[in-house]
Amino acid sequence: MRDEGVTRIGGAGGFWGDQVFAPIDLLVGADLDYLTMDYLAEVTMSILAKQMARDPQKGWATDLLDWLRAGGISLLHEKKTRLVTNAGGANPHACAEAVLALACEIGWVDCRIAMVSGDDVLPLIDDVLGGGKAVEHMDSGDSLFNVRSDIVSANAYLGAGAIAHALEKGADIVITGRVADASLIVGSMLHSEGWATRSLDKGKAVFSLVEEWAPDDLKNPLDVLAGWTLAGHLIECGAQVTGGNSSDWEVIPNLADVGYPIAEISRNGDSIITKLEGTGGSVSRRTVAEQMLYEIGDPTSYMTPDVIVDLSKTKLKKAGKNRIKVSGTKGRAAPPTLKVSSNYRDGWFTAGDLVIPGPDARGRAEKTDLILRERLSDLEGIEIFTEFFGAGASLPIGLQHLATDPSEIIIRWAAKSQMRSEIIEFSRSIAPLVLTGPAGVAGYSARGRPREQLRFFPFLLQRELVEPRIQITMMQTLRLRLKEMDSRIDGVLTRIQKMADGEPEGLWRRRVARRVLRRLERPQVKN
Repeated sequence: MRDEGVTRIGGAGGFWGDQVFAPIDLLVGADLDYLTMDYLAEVTMSILAKQMARDPQKGWATDLLDWLRAGGISLLHEKKTRLVTNAGGANPHACAEAVLALACEIGWVDCRIAMVSGDDVLPLIDDVLGGGKAVEHMDSGDSLFNVRSDIVSANAYLGAGAIAHALEKGADIVITGRVADASLIVGSMLHSEGWATRSLDKGKAVFSLVEEWAPDDLKNPLDVLAGWTLAGHLIECGAQVTGGNSSDWEVIPNLADVGYPIAEISRNGDSIITKLEGTGGSVSRRTVAEQMLYEIGDPTSYMTPDVIVDLSKTKLKKAGKNRIKVSGTKGRAAPPTLKVSSNYRDGWFTAGDLVIPGPDARGRAEKTDLILRERLSDLEGIEIFTEFFGAGASLPIGLQHLATDPSEIIIRWAAKSQMRSEIIEFSRSIAPLVLTGPAGVAGYSARGRPREQLRFFPFLLQRELVEPRIQITMMQTLRLRLKEMDSRIDGVLTRIQKMADGEPEGLWRRRVARRVLRRLERPQVKN
């Protein structure tokens, strides 16, 4: 049982590509009310949209299925932990269908999965532009009208309301498209603390401002929402708040087995950030402060769909070993617009590299670059970008002079063009430099294939134009296709369970099995 007024939420990943089995570690090692997984970076939606265009069953973060298949679905069911994730990406329905199949495989026949959609605003763009509304790039001010014909995806950052309503309607698992990262946690809190119940009692729509859902006697609902949002922001990037990517990396212990974060969130907006006992990493004022300011433009006005967060009064205080209390965060009313992440086609690109070792590496690298450019000088539409790694390419401009006389250089080229044929010609021209350029050139890789370049175009859209939608699918309605997806799944969960019961023979080569055993040997974190 959790402490009265405290909700325990795990942050098991920060992007599609993070450690796949971290959610299992959290589920085995702690009793959580909710487990959240953030899979979507800015460009991920465009990649998923392209995948779905090629295959109607694709377009979602397939890492989700990997850890659920490896025993995660059983742990969710047994521990009654609710999963909230944006793994649905561009195709929440296909993602939910795959997860429901796994639930059925373990006998969880009453599993309820909610799909939150409505973030895809691509169909709205023509109407918005046709109505004469100026839609501009948030940074450059360029008009969306100029690239309309090339747009491949446009997804609004939804808030927490639809997640909370889905949980209130009984969802065991909530799978969303593009929602704001911290809203995964805020939606869980709106459900946990009864705000979603009140919203339904008051007849509030799923897209209404969540501050209106607060208890009538609560004097500072915006501050509470701001505190919940900050807690979500702190754990949304997974182990980045527990020591990963920290400037204090020299003294962070055992990053090889870094623990992922748990937020113990209070109904008043305060929270404690911690991690599993016995895992690597560290939760300190420094690691929490660094994550608090991560990707924040103005600390006094962190814009989210649910609330504008003011971090200027936030206090971080040590509350025990690997426990930091976060309090004092202030909030203001949510902005009238939602950020939209869109991407448009902008030609083709590829990249390639060579290694230049030995004396005068910089001189030979520059000569190699010059030869390549001269050989491709007849290609009128190509742009070539060159970087000399080892000679200061990754340093700020003012510090590049510190990289003097390197003993080896990796020369990396990237090229773009509106013509695919020019990119093919570029990729064919790199390997020949090993025998036809300066002495000692080596380390070439395979020819890079032309890839369609997508350019990011963020803009703002009036929030009343975006309507989140919720669908809850019952297991009995599912048309099972599990064995078509992966015939290897038969018996995996049974074997892992036997291993957990003390029969590990023949399974130690399975990394997941070993991880589960290690976690089972540790004391579980309880309230």
